[in-house]
Amino acid sequence: MQLIIRNKWISLKGSSYVKDINGNDVMKVEGKFWTFTRKKFIKDMDGNTVYVVRNKFWKFFQYQAFICDKDEKIISHVKRKVFSLHDSYSLDSPYGKILFKGNILGYDYHIYLNDEEVGHVSRKISLRDSFVLDLKDGLDEKFFVALLIAMDNITDEMNADASSY
Repeated sequence: MQLIIRNKWISLKGSSYVKDINGNDVMKVEGKFWTFTRKKFIKDMDGNTVYVVRNKFWKFFQYQAFICDKDEKIISHVKRKVFSLHDSYSLDSPYGKILFKGNILGYDYHIYLNDEEVGHVSRKISLRDSFVLDLKDGLDEKFFVALLIAMDNITDEMNADASSY
């Protein structure tokens, strides 16, 4: 399955579109207007929240985000080291250990689930963040979209930290 995740052109809340390869809407990502933790809601097309993503408020030597269920109970912890030569993210999930292993530029990731490659993410260079998520069939695509949003939140936080120096 291939999905395209693209930030909206104008969004005060950090919302995104999620479409299939044919351009059909399959999910919504809605952010909150003002939040310290970059909280985002992954919703189905009926408007029901299926996952909530938010960054950890405090960071000590690694950036972190949480993937929560619809009731905002934490189900996964996404981590990225503050100082790392390779762009990679890891987490334990309800499905097993997931690793996003990227190149140094952060534009291309291979996705591993329990040490088996199950997908690929490529970041498109444009004026707004845009990703193509390619997953093996049978995986929970909503969870992987939530994971990708968590990674994007972490990247946005890292960029904000770098620009504040």
